[in-house]
Amino acid sequence: MLLMVSLVSHSALASCNPNSGEDIYESSSYSPSRFVYSRGCHTDYGRLRVVENERKIQVEHLKKSIEFKDLALATANQRVDVWQKTTYKVEDKLIKLEKSSNRLKWIYFGLGVLIMGGATYGASKLK
Repeated sequence: MLLMVSLVSHSALASCNPNSGEDIYESSSYSPSRFVYSRGCHTDYGRLRVVENERKIQVEHLKKSIEFKDLALATANQRVDVWQKTTYKVEDKLIKLEKSSNRLKWIYFGLGVLIMGGATYGASKLK
């Protein structure tokens, strides 16, 4: 887009070639020697001035759009980083809970065996 806009200025000046036959060389008392270009050349230059101002505005808008895009991408990347960190923390907590749950299962199993052993021992002493 930017390339297309910058090419407009070159195409507008292409018809204002000082070496072409439509340029007129004029001497006057005000300026001893100056070029007076054709009406078409002046029209093209006027269009170029208008297009140049519009191009500058468009370039500024494009720069702002790029800045907003970069900001949006940075924000999205920050969100992804926060999400990953949170996910890893939650996963670590789940792993710790699983390990402690497995430990508790073995502790409960061992306590059950001890209680059954104690109950069996106590029952054998009652005879």
